[in-house]
Amino acid sequence: MRAASNFFAVRGAIRTRFAQGKRLDPSKWLRVETMRFIETRDRPSMSAVAEYLSITAPSATSLIRGLVTDGLVRRTVNPRDRRASELALTEKGQTELKTTMRRGTTILAEIFGTLSHAELEAFTETLERIRRAAGEEC
Repeated sequence: MRAASNFFAVRGAIRTRFAQGKRLDPSKWLRVETMRFIETRDRPSMSAVAEYLSITAPSATSLIRGLVTDGLVRRTVNPRDRRASELALTEKGQTELKTTMRRGTTILAEIFGTLSHAELEAFTETLERIRRAAGEEC
């Protein structure tokens, strides 16, 4: 299918640019997306992260443990349920996420700069329609 092939080719081009021509460690994408999720939610739980990323709870725990060890995420006990953790970005995590997102915005602007404003709007609307049809929130 031409659309799927083009999707993966563009995705590959974006990943290569992010990795500055080197092979990009897939876990870096996961870490950044996890940090972005935590940043946009109000103290999400581990289970919320697992559900969002469509991974198991133990996988989410391992992922978060690495972010905590690196000083990017802070885990605190939920005051209403001592068995549950609440997650938030540390100052270091916020700085790293902002830097990564700024770099990503620049890279995406270069890649999608060939589209007119109208084409980019249509592309964005199409992606949002596909996400809704797949049951993902926009």
